[in-house]
Amino acid sequence: MPPATSNTSRTPLPLPAALRWLQQIEFPRKLGFCDRLFGSRLARHGVQWVRTAPGPVWPLDLANPTHRWIVYGGYEGPALWNWLRARPSVVRTVVDSGANIGQTVLYFAALVPAARIWAYEPGSAARDWLQAGVAANNFTQVQVEPAGLGAVAGTARLASCGADDRHGSWNKVNAAEGEPIVLATLDGELARHGLAELDLWKLDMEGYELEALRGAASALAAGRIRAVYIEIAGEPGQACLEFLTARGYRAHTLTPAGRPVALSPRHAYDNVLCLAPGHPDLPA
Repeated sequence: MPPATSNTSRTPLPLPAALRWLQQIEFPRKLGFCDRLFGSRLARHGVQWVRTAPGPVWPLDLANPTHRWIVYGGYEGPALWNWLRARPSVVRTVVDSGANIGQTVLYFAALVPAARIWAYEPGSAARDWLQAGVAANNFTQVQVEPAGLGAVAGTARLASCGADDRHGSWNKVNAAEGEPIVLATLDGELARHGLAELDLWKLDMEGYELEALRGAASALAAGRIRAVYIEIAGEPGQACLEFLTARGYRAHTLTPAGRPVALSPRHAYDNVLCLAPGHPDLPA
């Protein structure tokens, strides 16, 4: 379960009326604007069950500004979520690797409720928190997997990184330090779940993304993973981008409205959507 809260009944924390109104409206720089208005007031409450902007009631640590984003609107901005809203029939299967406490799982479940979602989280503390949110919302379409994704199936360790209020979101897979964890390959997991194709893979593993991509090399080479949403930053991010483009994937940024735009070579850091050949979002 998530850390103890003063509200154990799962009744959501009452939010200011102005914030409840703003939850329904999208506008530029919304997350920063709302945090200036409400951040310090919410932070005093710590870990609470909260009615999030996309709808689900979820346990969040309101001392963490990135958790507060989920109360205000689209986590990390509206781009991916608007892309999803426009494509309910395109996205029917999702893998969320590095699911942590469910920051993106809750959006996937709320915005594409007919999709089947596999949430991979190797860290036991974050996974317990994630499972609590999934159970509270009766998200039967979400299957929580107690493993990380890597280049080969086996074991590793998960080193605790970052401040306590990050709740494992910066943890790193390594060979020597931290909690023992299980690793699987996405190629193996797709076979285990009987998935011929995967519509969306959200990949956020704090520097372990390339290893996870190597474990999906067969499916990627065949274009069976239709879209990969991944952060590119520095040399590791560029290596991931090269791995995908070598297999025919085309990289895009998303406008706030969710429209894919071909990635500019000038982009050194961004969340990008890499689309497989033949994806309906690619020009004919």
